[in-house]
Amino acid sequence: MKFIKNAVLIGMGASLASAAAHAQVVINISGAVAFRDSAYRSIRALYGANLGSENADTPAKPQTSLRVTWTGQITNLFGGQTVTIHAYFNGAVAGIQDLTANRDVSFFATATPSDTNTVPLKSDLAFGSVFQQSTPFTVPSLEDHKFGVTPVFFVKSTSAPAGLTNITVQQYRTLAANGALPGWFLTGNTNDTNLIYYVSRDPSAGQRVIVQRESGFTGTPIFYQWDTNSAKFLPDPTGRTSAQIVSTLNVSGPAISFLTGVDAINVNGGANILAFNGYLAAVRPYSSVSNDLSPVINGQYSQWGYEHLFNLASASQNVTGFRDSLLAAINTDLQTNPNSLPISKVQVERAAEGGPLSPIQ
Repeated sequence: MKFIKNAVLIGMGASLASAAAHAQVVINISGAVAFRDSAYRSIRALYGANLGSENADTPAKPQTSLRVTWTGQITNLFGGQTVTIHAYFNGAVAGIQDLTANRDVSFFATATPSDTNTVPLKSDLAFGSVFQQSTPFTVPSLEDHKFGVTPVFFVKSTSAPAGLTNITVQQYRTLAANGALPGWFLTGNTNDTNLIYYVSRDPSAGQRVIVQRESGFTGTPIFYQWDTNSAKFLPDPTGRTSAQIVSTLNVSGPAISFLTGVDAINVNGGANILAFNGYLAAVRPYSSVSNDLSPVINGQYSQWGYEHLFNLASASQNVTGFRDSLLAAINTDLQTNPNSLPISKVQVERAAEGGPLSPIQ
């Protein structure tokens, strides 16, 4: 009898442990860097007052973090279950590859602040700033939910000539093909003889796809990285992250790169954003709080990409339920977002990156 009683107790303990394990929801998100500020605020909004803890790699400005892990309860979706969300904004193209290749992504292991340990997990959702068809990773076909528009800016370094205020399609093609150009080619001032170098994002970035397709550049770009030890530009075989580009443009010699607003604001307070083909994406001055993006809305500024949220067709009910609530929260955030727009506000549309803009009838 004692043996049977112990066996029953052991069995009950195992059942309780199993129930505890099932009383947790884990959702993993990777993908685009461009609108991580909106994603951050929207995920926080889903937790509301029930957020337990958060671990961000930039705790002083967490909306700019690349890695964040949250834990707490999202009661309207999952009741009293503990919900852990891992996010790693590793690039739009990378996020699509994460889903299609079912590859491991390195997320923060816990939501304990300052815990830098990582854990390899599969992504459930991926943010994107490009269509899946614009990447090499087209199989299997992912479910695509478009929810917004984000402009991409050319940004000059703090050491670039004051007369550099605009870049055209033809100038960009020449810059990307050569890697560096004399300043006068971009400013029209013959006194600007110093070379201006091209600094580019890495291939995981949707922004790189947007910029090259918008200008019709089909070759192999040449770009450089700033070497702080020698204080000069050296060839760059891979490209930079957005954080590395911000750092470069703030300390390097004359250079041009591209960023979205959440990062461009950190180069000379946004004052170094260039016009593209004669148009700015936002009426100056660019702000971290609120911007007039009328040139994007009305089609004068064309260098932008749709915001997408991708998932596999086989995604679980937990994932799809969370996805739908996240999209709704993001739509609310985008109504006042300084860097991006909800689709409902944009009066033009396109079928692909770099494709022609058409007015919405």
